[in-house]
Amino acid sequence: MISKRDSLTLAERSALAGVGRERLAGARHCRVSGVPGDPGRWPGLLAEWAQRDGSWFGRVVYAVDDGGRVVLVEAWVDAEHLQSAG
Repeated sequence: MISKRDSLTLAERSALAGVGRERLAGARHCRVSGVPGDPGRWPGLLAEWAQRDGSWFGRVVYAVDDGGRVVLVEAWVDAEHLQSAG
């Protein structure tokens, strides 16, 4: 068994994997609502935008309450279902 002192911290592992602040510079907190299958208004993180067939979509990760447990969803969501959290 490896003790905590013998392993890398999450920050150290992230740095080695190339994940850092610069990769999340464009990320924004948002609210996701009205998505089919996920009724309600959920907190999320918008990672990127893309345009398809003249419509805008955001790639988001958001948390949903699934009967008392939190489930994280990652999906491309139509812009009409996204609002700024600010």
